[in-house]
Order: sequence, then C-alpha cells, then structure tokens
Amino acid sequence: MKVVIVSLRNLILGGIVLLIVLVAGIFLLVKDPLNVSDSYRQHDPSVPASALPMMKPADKEKPSLNMDVKVEGNTAEISLLTQNFQFVADNGELEMQPIYGEGHAHLYLNGEPKGMIYQPDFLLKKLPKGEHELRVELNYSNHLPYKIEAVQKFVVE
Repeated sequence: MKVVIVSLRNLILGGIVLLIVLVAGIFLLVKDPLNVSDSYRQHDPSVPASALPMMKPADKEKPSLNMDVKVEGNTAEISLLTQNFQFVADNGELEMQPIYGEGHAHLYLNGEPKGMIYQPDFLLKKLPKGEHELRVELNYSNHLPYKIEAVQKFVVE
C-alpha cells in the first residue's frame, strides 16, 4: 500500500492556482476584452493590400515644394514653401480616399527618417556640429508619396 502525503501548504497553493485559472477563464468568456468575437465581422470596407497612387485630376496643378533653412546655434528653423498643397493634421485613422493636393511631409535628416510634418514651419533642435542634409518629401494622408521632394544641406557650427 502506498501512502501519499500532501502537505496543507501544497493543497492550498494548488487550490489558489485552480481558482485563478477558473476566474480568468470565466472573465475572458464573459468580457471578451480583445473583441475576438467581432474580429471577423466587416464593419468598414477593408483597405486594399496594394494601393495605387492617386492620379492627378485634370483641373488641379501639381504641388511644388521648396525649403528655407535658417541655422542659429544648434537649432535649425525650417520653412516649407509649397504651392498647390495644403498640410492637414493626422486624425489617427488612415484615409481611405486621400484628397489630391492635401497631406503631410516625411522628414529625413542625414538619410534617417525623423518623423512626419503636419505644418509648414518647424524647428530641429540640439543638432550636432557639422554638415547635415535635410530631405523632405510630400505625401498623401495615407502616406503614399507624391514623389515631390526638396533637399538642402546646411552646417551647424
């Protein structure tokens, strides 16, 4: 005959673990915090896997971009001078149908992406000394490029 001795401590710990697993399972079944049950329902039209760039409407002029850079100390004040283009703020959602002539700019400093720009004037602070190359490209609100960019080199002394 085998005698199995279970300590009271192990019995209590096993009961606590079982209780936690049961409560978590019930919570997930009732609450559905990840909305798993809704994940296969189509609420909005889906975004196509490969979006084609918008064609320029016949009645609209192609946007243009120039850049003015003023350096003072280790700060560069940049003004983006555009024609036929309007900066629009990011509303947090990807636009299904972008509007030609509207969007934002992508900023690259020394070849590295630094962010998106939603207004024509901004500052770059705490730049290290030396020569820098600033590249800005215009994009639709869904991040597709207009293939319009401006590049300018400047020196921080």
